Amino acid sequence: GVILALWAERHREARQSAKEQAALDQDLVHSRRLVLSSVVKNTSESKRLGNVLESDEDPYLFQVSFELAVWEATQIQFMRVASLDERVLLSRFFDQVSRLMRLMEFHRQLRVQLELRQSALDAGDRALLNQSAKRLHVVADDLRIDGLVVVTDLGEPMHKRLLGMHDLSAASAA
Repeated sequence: GVILALWAERHREARQSAKEQAALDQDLVHSRRLVLSSVVKNTSESKRLGNVLESDEDPYLFQVSFELAVWEATQIQFMRVASLDERVLLSRFFDQVSRLMRLMEFHRQLRVQLELRQSALDAGDRALLNQSAKRLHVVADDLRIDGLVVVTDLGEPMHKRLLGMHDLSAASAA
C-alpha cells in the first residue's frame, strides 16, 4: 500500500509539473507575440522617423511615436521564461528604443529653445540642430536594423510580412 501511495503521489506531482510547464510555455508564446508586435511597431516608426527627418515636414517630430508599454508590462514575466538569447536581444532593442525616445525629446526641446529666443537662428544654431538631427537619424537607423535582426531571429511569418521581409525558406521551397 505504501509503495502504491508513493507511486500515486509521484505521478500526481509529475502531472502537476507538466501542467505548470505547459502554462509557462503558453505564457511565453503569448508574451513573445506581444513583444514582437511592439518590436515591429517601433521598427516601423524608426524608419518613419528617418523619413520625417529628411523631409522636415514635422520639425517637432510629433507624428512619430514609440512605445515601451508592452515591454514594461511583460518584461518581468518574459525574463522569467524566455531563453537567454531572447532576453539579450529584446533588452538591447528596448534599451535602444528608450535611448531614441530621450534623444527625440532632447531634439524637440532644443528646437523649441532655439526658436523661442528673441534673436534669429545663426549658423551655429543651425549647425547644432543639424547635428542633433543627424544623430537622431543614426540612432533611428540603428534601431531599425536591431528590430530587423530581432524579427529575423524570433519573429513569426506575420511579423516578417509586416516589416516587408520575405520568408526566404518559403521562397526557396517553392
